Amino acid sequence: MPHKLLLADDSVTIQRVIELTFADEDVQVIAVGNGQQAIERAERDRPDIVLADVGMPERDGYEVAAFIKGHPTLSSVPVVLLTGAFEPIDESRARAVGCDGVLVKPFEPQMVISRVKDLLAGRKPAGLWGSGPAAQGPVRPAAADIDLRPTGTTSNAVDPLEAYFDRLDAAFNAMGTGDGTAAAPAPRPDPAPPAPQRQPIPVATAQGPAAPPPAPRREGP
Repeated sequence: MPHKLLLADDSVTIQRVIELTFADEDVQVIAVGNGQQAIERAERDRPDIVLADVGMPERDGYEVAAFIKGHPTLSSVPVVLLTGAFEPIDESRARAVGCDGVLVKPFEPQMVISRVKDLLAGRKPAGLWGSGPAAQGPVRPAAADIDLRPTGTTSNAVDPLEAYFDRLDAAFNAMGTGDGTAAAPAPRPDPAPPAPQRQPIPVATAQGPAAPPPAPRREGP
């Protein structure tokens, strides 16, 4: 019987990446789009491991982890938090809720498979932070220190990775409804009516206005 992996992430792209990552593994992926759905599915389906995004709506990954770890029959289920490269993790909160690891998106599929298999086998990573050196806590990438704001503005820095995933989400949503069915084709516009026939316009000349076009000749007496 395959292991059940409950994935809670509001990104359609991440859901499909994880589904494809474990397509050839003995793992069944159950994907939901928010934390409340994750809690409901956890109680109903009894997953073997949970991956939860820290920034999803309704209930975030921290709340999902706290629920799992505080549940009388689910507390032994490993919970891994997912975060973006430009989205800082709250280390103290992550430890307080008892999560078993952190993965930073985007991630290598083989690394995700390895982490999940280790946790399913009861082998907990050497440190909480599965995406960086175990003893050093979360490591922000060097790109996070680059100011991406346009010159002369004071707006928040733009997250290119989030923008990239947003574009992929839009593309996936355009190709399907998200529930495995194809999206309905857009209605085709009605054909434009034919343009009316234009009548010749008399043109004035140096000898005066042009005569109107001659009437058609009638045959007969």
